[in-house]
Amino acid sequence: METEEKETKNKRIQFSFPILTIRTQIFTGIFDKLGSLRVSKIASWIALAIAPIIAGIGLYTIFSSLFVLLSTPTAGDIIGELGPATLLPIPGINPLLGPIFYGWFALIFSIAIHEGAHGIAARSLGFRVKSSGLLFFLFFPIGAFVDVDEKQIEKAKPKRALRVMAAGVGANIVIGVVCLIGLLFIMNGLTPAIEGVYIKSVEEGMPAEVAGLLPNDVFISINNIHISNWENLTSILNKKIPGEIINVTVARGEYWSEEFSNSITLTELENRTVMGIIGGDLRIKEILQFYQTITPQTILLYLIPPAFAPVPFSDTLSQFYIHGLGNQWSIVANLLFWPWLINFSLAIFNALPIYPLDGGRIFNIALYSKMGHRWNKKLISQITSAVTIILAIVIILVLFIPFI
Repeated sequence: METEEKETKNKRIQFSFPILTIRTQIFTGIFDKLGSLRVSKIASWIALAIAPIIAGIGLYTIFSSLFVLLSTPTAGDIIGELGPATLLPIPGINPLLGPIFYGWFALIFSIAIHEGAHGIAARSLGFRVKSSGLLFFLFFPIGAFVDVDEKQIEKAKPKRALRVMAAGVGANIVIGVVCLIGLLFIMNGLTPAIEGVYIKSVEEGMPAEVAGLLPNDVFISINNIHISNWENLTSILNKKIPGEIINVTVARGEYWSEEFSNSITLTELENRTVMGIIGGDLRIKEILQFYQTITPQTILLYLIPPAFAPVPFSDTLSQFYIHGLGNQWSIVANLLFWPWLINFSLAIFNALPIYPLDGGRIFNIALYSKMGHRWNKKLISQITSAVTIILAIVIILVLFIPFI
């Protein structure tokens, strides 16, 4: 025991390029206090019940994804268009992991929750936590770890070991669901600031630019006729001829509280009468309704990052909504969305029966518990390895097929 403690102390700071590991005993007291609570033991049983369900969801997801990619070649086009960045586990580069601030915060937070749950469950069941600490990529924090005494885990009864292994997955799910509930409250407090035709860009040298229209303006009226959608606008322009003058009123400024009006002399482009803008319907009421309606189908929207769908709290759309929290509502929404998404994704991934992930270890321990009296350890280890290899191949195919 003393030898192990001396070795741990001597290895408090380890650097194996590019990973820096810092071990500490700071969190040991926290694990002891939380582990002594009765609720910790109950939580580990709940986690053990949750883990197989999450593993089932994960298996269904990866195999159905592979089936869709193989049967529908165009299914991977969106990911393919985003490029190889989706393969890199780096927030700020990979759009699936979020912008750099929200992504790193969510990733570190989720990993800390996962590992901390292992430590608490271990102490609640009497296992020793040798050390815990932080992981850095060079000098950037990327996560945390908890080093539970593996010898004790190996000698323990299967259900006790399984409860420690399942704790991380269970904690990620619970925290993720709490964040999701908070996000749902935010979404249901939103109201559209404005609706109509949005100007995405103004073409250089064209009449709209000359008249002073700007990107982000929203049409209110043309010749005192209210513009509610793109169809209204195009139907008016189709009745005009090049050189004709129209009076345009748009909204701009914070929450589009300011109005700007001017006359525009229309011109001709490719046999069409145009003013020189690229725009489209905002549809923010319709988008918001999807996120405010709670059904099994719409909940799936909360698993789609802003890079793949119009999301109310994205940088592009958040400006079109008003919330009682003021201008900072989208920050709060993102601080809830990304931890929800990363916690859920981390739980799914770790629950898969891939060794040495938690799910792989759970699979191995459970298989030995059920079949250990018939099969020897070597056969069980071979089965675990075979399942790991098969799932690893499937995941690699799902990741790379969109780029083939």
